[in-house]
Amino acid sequence: MGAEGKPIAVRKCGTCGGGREDSSLCGLARSGLQSDKLKRTHKVYEVGQNIYLEGDNSDGVYCLKAGLIAIRKTDVNGNSAVVRLVQPGEAFGHRSFLANEKHAGTAEVLVKSKLCFIPKASLDNLLAESPDVAVRFTRRVARDLREIEELYLLTTTQPVRKRLAHLLLGLRTRYANEDGETDETVLELPLSRQELAAAIGTRPETIARTIKKLEEDKLAFFKGRIVTIPSTALLQEDFEADY
Repeated sequence: MGAEGKPIAVRKCGTCGGGREDSSLCGLARSGLQSDKLKRTHKVYEVGQNIYLEGDNSDGVYCLKAGLIAIRKTDVNGNSAVVRLVQPGEAFGHRSFLANEKHAGTAEVLVKSKLCFIPKASLDNLLAESPDVAVRFTRRVARDLREIEELYLLTTTQPVRKRLAHLLLGLRTRYANEDGETDETVLELPLSRQELAAAIGTRPETIARTIKKLEEDKLAFFKGRIVTIPSTALLQEDFEADY
């Protein structure tokens, strides 16, 4: 479904709180376009809502301003798995738009989210009228896809411990409570244990063993969805270690 809502005046991107001024959609605004050329809208979605479903037609491109989105895919047996977590400042839906294909996954809201949305017709016209903007957009999308490939490489070649540490460190930058005086981090996971396992390409029982080992090594402590990381520096060192 489309993200109908109040139009946003686009004068300077990166001010929405997303924090990634080089995202594919922010690149359009920074290219010198007038605000009336970039017909964006915004909409707020509640937890559990779907922005679009697997198999839906692509009706535009989205950028997450705040919240957390899970991209889920369903296998032939009907099992759903999280294949990507979209964090603030990141675009999504752009691959389907460029390929003129139906969405290959479902975009589900995990944390109350606010989105920017550019309708397909508006974006088609904009890219056709401005070749230089089209080049910038496709280059940024290519970088987005490279990052996804790198994440896929991580989840298929690295130990589960590294994958989990990588995910925790990534979520920490957006969802952690930190007092600024210590290196301790407390965050609330937006995923269940089963979803956590799916997000890093492993099984729930493997996640349970990995969590137990992290707790034994005093690198992270789990209580329900609350995770306490005594030292993010030590967790980062463990992630970067060769073992």
